[in-house]
Amino acid sequence: MIRVRPARESDAAYVAATALKQAGRFVRHVDREELALTVRAMLNASHIVVACSETDEDTLLGWSAAIGGVSWFVFVSKDARRNGIGARLRLEVVRGSMDQAGIGSAHRRPNGRDDQSGSGARDLLAAWGARQ
Repeated sequence: MIRVRPARESDAAYVAATALKQAGRFVRHVDREELALTVRAMLNASHIVVACSETDEDTLLGWSAAIGGVSWFVFVSKDARRNGIGARLRLEVVRGSMDQAGIGSAHRRPNGRDDQSGSGARDLLAAWGARQ
């Protein structure tokens, strides 16, 4: 079983490393430093959630980022793919980014409780930015 939760400071290295690695695979002939600055700016502006093991929140299986209700990145580790994790990440990150941007109100879950998940992105990238 997996748990999707807001990203936190301890997730910064994983998120940044996988974002840069994946972006570098699709963007050729771009200065690596410029790419890093672009990725950092996108992450700073994003709502970020991570998928982790239900029994160990430090075992990350993937993450997703969205801005204003638009998901722009989903990453799932190779060993965890083909299990619906990417779809769940995308759903949760879009919900959270819509609330963060004031686009929607808190979402009602089937159990009647509000989904009040926090962004975590500011703290996450503040920690990452301090390391750069």
